[in-house]
Amino acid sequence: ELDGKLARDEQKIQESIEAVKTAQKTAYSEENVAALVWFDNFLQRAGGLRAQLQALKGTPQDTDFVKQLVKAASVAFGGGRETDYPKVGVSPYSA
Repeated sequence: ELDGKLARDEQKIQESIEAVKTAQKTAYSEENVAALVWFDNFLQRAGGLRAQLQALKGTPQDTDFVKQLVKAASVAFGGGRETDYPKVGVSPYSA
C-alpha cells in the first residue's frame, strides 16, 4: 500500500519536474531552481524508501525493526513530530 502511494507521488513529482523545466526554458526563475532541487531530493528519498520496503516484503510486519524503519521513514519525510519543537525560523539567540 505504501509502495503504491510512493509510486503515485513519484509520478506526480516527475510530471511537476517536467512542467517546471518547461517553464524554465521560457522564463528562468531561482524559485524554479529551488523547486527542482526539492523535487530531486524527494525522488531520491522516496526511491530509497521504496527499495527498503521491497527488501522488507516477506518480513513479519509486527517486528520492532519494521516499526522502527517506518518511523524513521516518516521522520525523513518531515513527519513524526508531535509538536512544532524545535521552532522553525530564526532564533532570538542566533549570532
